[in-house]
This record gives sequence, C-alpha cells and structure tokens, in this order.
Amino acid sequence: MNRGDGLRGPRRGVPPPRRESWSPRPPRPDAGPSNDDLVYGLHPVETFLAEAPARIREIWIDASSGPGPRKVADDARAAGVTVRVLPAEAFRDLARGRPFQGVAARVKPFEYADGDDLAEACRARPGAVLVALDSVQDPHNLGSILRSAAFFGACGVVIPRDRSVGVTPVAVKASAGAAARVPVAQVTNLARWLRACADQGWTVAGAVARGGAAPEALRDARPLVLVLGSEGEGLRRLVGEACEVHVTIPSPGGFESLNVGVAAGILLAAATGGALQENR
Repeated sequence: MNRGDGLRGPRRGVPPPRRESWSPRPPRPDAGPSNDDLVYGLHPVETFLAEAPARIREIWIDASSGPGPRKVADDARAAGVTVRVLPAEAFRDLARGRPFQGVAARVKPFEYADGDDLAEACRARPGAVLVALDSVQDPHNLGSILRSAAFFGACGVVIPRDRSVGVTPVAVKASAGAAARVPVAQVTNLARWLRACADQGWTVAGAVARGGAAPEALRDARPLVLVLGSEGEGLRRLVGEACEVHVTIPSPGGFESLNVGVAAGILLAAATGGALQENR
C-alpha cells in the first residue's frame, strides 16, 4: 500500500480559551462557512462537541431557540469554544431552509485517516471489521453507512480519493454524528489497497447483486474488509477481482435493487451477529 494514500486522522487537543459574542447578523460571506466546514443539527453538533471539540472553530445559536441549542451553547462554552448568538431572522438567513434545529458549528476541514495506518491499527483488534466503498456518490448513503459502522463497531470506512463523495456537511448530518467517531480514510487506488489488505491476512468480501455466498458467511471471517459498490454500477471490475469472497443479500420478494446504505447495515449485522448474540 502507498503511504501517501491519506492524511492522519484528527487528534484531540487542548480547547481554546472561552469566548462568546453576540452577532446582529450572520458573518459576511467571505468570513462565513464554506460548503465543507459546516455541521448543523442538534445531534451532529453535540457529537462533535463530545468526540472532537478541537475540530470546532465556533458555534452559532439561534437566539429564539429552545433548551436543546442552549445546552449545546453551555457545553461549548465549558469546552472553550466560541459561541455566537444570532437573531432569529439572521439565523434563518444562514440556514437557508436547511434543518439546522437552532444550532450550527463551523469546523476545521475534515482530515482523512491514512489507509495503511488504519488497516494496520485495526488488524490487531479482535473481530476487526473495515468497510470499503467503491465510488459511492450520494452523501446521504455515506452518512448512513458511517452511522451503521458506528452502531456495529466497525473500525473505520475507506473510500477512493477520486470519483467518490467525501465527508460533506450532508454526509455528517446523515451520519447523526458518527462522522466524528468513525475514522474515514481516502486511498488513491482502492483495488490495490484491497489486495494489500488480503496479503496482510484480511478477508476481503465484496457485495454483489447475485451469485455470491449468503451474508452469514461473513460471520467467522476476521479480520474483515466489507466492500460495497456504487449506487448504480456496483463494484468496478478491478475492485471486484480484488475481493476473495463475494456475498449476496437474498431477496425473498424477488426485487434486486437495494440502497447501498441499507445493504451495508444488513451485511454489517450479518457479519457481527455472533458478537451481538454474545453481548446479550
């Protein structure tokens, strides 16, 4: 694998001194958030505060909001994060119809983990599972997969550097905060990275629409890289060839199409079913 495949993940830091300000209007466009550095909604912002406070530049609160956003503001101040209180009209201008729920956070640009380092760190964990996504384009699907990865205890998610959606604000919102908890790595060549994982003892299993083994085959495959393809095309040829095992979710209803985010949840549940039974 190529050590240049990604940047190291975020690390906790010492929070800055407490600051707070009242803003009569949203920040000017040249000082405001870009499409890539805004997290909004109660749960995503709360999770960022709990998991990665050092990544937050400042938090904006709607002056007319209820107890939820006010508690976020109190927690932010306690963590030393800047809080700006905006009048309701100004906050609506900032949200532009998006579901801000009275709170938004401007965060530092997302830092992707190194794919090699992530695989190496995860391989030693009992029951290790990584999720690899081949050219998934929809940020809602990425967010859903991050949420499932967090729920089922996957070590991380790996995506190609090109022709793939990144960790955008929409993906963060859809992940319900899991984007602050689950490492995401970018790799230059996904097929090559998968082959290197197989050489290092990982079982590389790709999801296909038909002809694969039952999902239960994943249960005893450890460490496991679960590979899912794009929404329309599935796995690309070289990525599919890099998978030692193929699995197919059976369809009692005879309907082949299944959303990749839903498929990821089903396959992660199948792969970790034994561990879930043990934890009851």
